[in-house]
Amino acid sequence: MSTSRDQPRGEPCQECITYTASDDESLFDAVITALQKAAAETPSSDDVETPSVGGLSPLFESIDPDALDRLFSSTGSGATRSGSVSFTHDGYEVTATAAGEVVVSSE
Repeated sequence: MSTSRDQPRGEPCQECITYTASDDESLFDAVITALQKAAAETPSSDDVETPSVGGLSPLFESIDPDALDRLFSSTGSGATRSGSVSFTHDGYEVTATAAGEVVVSSE
């Protein structure tokens, strides 16, 4: 799902991609999907009419996939965790939440 929304800092976000992970999707996979959607909607510098979908470097170069998935996994007592983590990847600001929401915006 892609929508426009406010960034976590409260600043208006003109061109954000928001993606919510499905129940059986890892947060890491949700981040990959959101980044792919953002890249597909970003015009290439050569041709404004043709969106750029390739060229993203591997996500593990920016964040550890296992650490991201474990960050918001249930605690030993079974309690759920809350919060969010933000990082940059290939010119995109990425924020992922414990609820499985991923917001991607251009830096």
